Amino acid sequence: MFREGTCPKCKEKIQVPDDHETVRCMFCGEEIDVAEALGEKKEIQIQDVQNLPMYESVIEARTAELFASCDNPLKEFKKSTFEDDFSNFYNANRDLFEAMEMVYVGGGQSEEAAMQLTDYIMEAARSEVAKETKKSAKSQKQMDFNFLVSIQFIPAVRKYPASFVEPFSELLVKRWNEAFDANIGLASYDMIAGGFRKKLCYVTTAVCEGLGKEPDCPELQILKDYRDNYLEATPEGHALVEEYYDIAPTIVKRIQKSPDSAALYRALYQDYLTPCIEDISAGRFEECSAHYQDMVLSLKSRYM
Repeated sequence: MFREGTCPKCKEKIQVPDDHETVRCMFCGEEIDVAEALGEKKEIQIQDVQNLPMYESVIEARTAELFASCDNPLKEFKKSTFEDDFSNFYNANRDLFEAMEMVYVGGGQSEEAAMQLTDYIMEAARSEVAKETKKSAKSQKQMDFNFLVSIQFIPAVRKYPASFVEPFSELLVKRWNEAFDANIGLASYDMIAGGFRKKLCYVTTAVCEGLGKEPDCPELQILKDYRDNYLEATPEGHALVEEYYDIAPTIVKRIQKSPDSAALYRALYQDYLTPCIEDISAGRFEECSAHYQDMVLSLKSRYM
């Protein structure tokens, strides 16, 4: 019996047989796991785990390489290339995910085994951050790693059909946030891909129009790109944007009815939008997020 699946390497739709463990893709020619093509978890028996030290060495080497090669990942994070970039990242790390599954099964699929896997990730990140001597460089490196883990690594892990995926991912998010004073979420590929949406930026558009700026003014484009490519990429940022769009139309209407709307728009521009734009231009994305949140809370308390 044949079922429709998706080649994990070239992403083409293929017909795969139920009674085979592997099949060769008719499009790219690569040998692939039937379970993975069907989006099912592979069942690995404990007797199949022959050489745990070898798999542990693979994890150690590959995680070290992963963080050492991480350089401003947000810069290349774009809606137009996200699908291909994610596919390339996933395929490049499938050997790492396979080794992680072997170690997890070899450890009895226990919480201790999941903890061991997160140790490799945490240590690789700490090692790279420790190489930086300046506080600003350490901070930037940590921000890069937050993005790598939450937007690339965890979604890729959660796409891999294996038993370690969810317990490992949940534990890594918990430990990462505690260790690095971060606030990353448990994202997935579908969640991030679904977050790339275009909506009218109500308040920013109103401010630009209120100050006599063009509809496609640079300030508006910078803030739209930040919203779509950064805030919408995390569960926390997505929630903030959702709240913003719930209240923004009402806020704009109430400002427009005010006799001193021009002064209110100037205050919004100076107090919130200008600092946001300056932070984005300097790569201070977390700081911009704080300004964005302050703006939402301030507008909500004043006009709602």
